[in-house]
Amino acid sequence: MKTTVKIYLMVLSLSTILSACSEKDIPGYKNDPRLFFQIPGEGSVALRDSVIYSFPAHPNVGNSDTLIFQACIMGEPSKSDREIGIKVNTEKSTAIEGVNFKFQSKIMPANMFKVDIPVVIYKTGLKDKSVRLELEVAENDHFKKGYERYKKVIFIWGDKFLKPDIWDSSNYRNAFGEFTETRYAFILNACNITELPDPMNLQLLGYYNALVRKALLEYNTKPGNTPLTDENGVVGFWVWTGVGGQG
Repeated sequence: MKTTVKIYLMVLSLSTILSACSEKDIPGYKNDPRLFFQIPGEGSVALRDSVIYSFPAHPNVGNSDTLIFQACIMGEPSKSDREIGIKVNTEKSTAIEGVNFKFQSKIMPANMFKVDIPVVIYKTGLKDKSVRLELEVAENDHFKKGYERYKKVIFIWGDKFLKPDIWDSSNYRNAFGEFTETRYAFILNACNITELPDPMNLQLLGYYNALVRKALLEYNTKPGNTPLTDENGVVGFWVWTGVGGQG
């Protein structure tokens, strides 16, 4: 009985001590605001590590276009606008700010968790060549670095047809063979598209394969034309229906 009374008194005493502490006596904990970058994907690809852009595939855009990536915060949004720290990795970049590209905005608006960051890219001076831009999160007075795997984004563009980075490891190679600029330009023109679809869309890639073969036959048999060739010789496309393709 005495033991029970002692335990009761100890619990009562502890409860009294805790109740004497108000919320204002216990400082709240808040993480430092952090920042990370992402490039939205499409189809079966939720996020992309990079964007490869070919100006000749977009003949109606003129001498510039705009690419987008997202700046996302970890932590609570602010009641005021905050500047986003963006660093150009000059060791891994050939693009020059003010010559090959410019930023339109570097602001995280008030009450927002993420914002699109537009990067204007220019075609001038890039005939038959390309440039690379690697951007990283730069810590500033508002944000520290967030997720390590999302600390950078990469953009590659040029006034030439550039090889999609997943060509050799996806159904693009299965559907259209080895990449060459001539082959890629013919594919996009024959299919009336500016870039290839999701590589997991086997039905659509199979349809495009049929369009390309039909267009190549018409081109090669048109009076006055010689067979389409590239650096590997005469261009040809095998029959590929999309059945059993890899992703």
